[in-house]
Amino acid sequence: MGGSVSIAALIVGTTLLGIFALASLSLSDSARTASDVLEEIPREPDFRLLNASSGGGLIHLNVTNVGVETISFEQAWFSVDGGTPLRLSDYHSITTVLFPGETIHLQITHGAISPSRIFVASMGAQSGVAFS
Repeated sequence: MGGSVSIAALIVGTTLLGIFALASLSLSDSARTASDVLEEIPREPDFRLLNASSGGGLIHLNVTNVGVETISFEQAWFSVDGGTPLRLSDYHSITTVLFPGETIHLQITHGAISPSRIFVASMGAQSGVAFS
């Protein structure tokens, strides 16, 4: 009788160790999957309008991408003096993207007369400056 109790305790203990091992493996796999998913989430871009000037129906902007994501001008919008947002690619066609670390000069044909401020936004990033 005493032998069967110790055998039963050994079986229960081994079963509990097996369940703990399976739970640990499942938790490890879940953590790895969550890590992979987080790496696939695109980061929010970060860009800055350095300065803006206007004259003769043209707006001149210097824009720099200080983030790590490439910014598509197809997904970038600008607004002059709080007006209706306009897609940047409709007014600028020399380049289509702004690469990380790149600073470019944009020349936009726009009929704004004596604008005072311009605001640019793309995929959550935004920047605005006063015209000089």
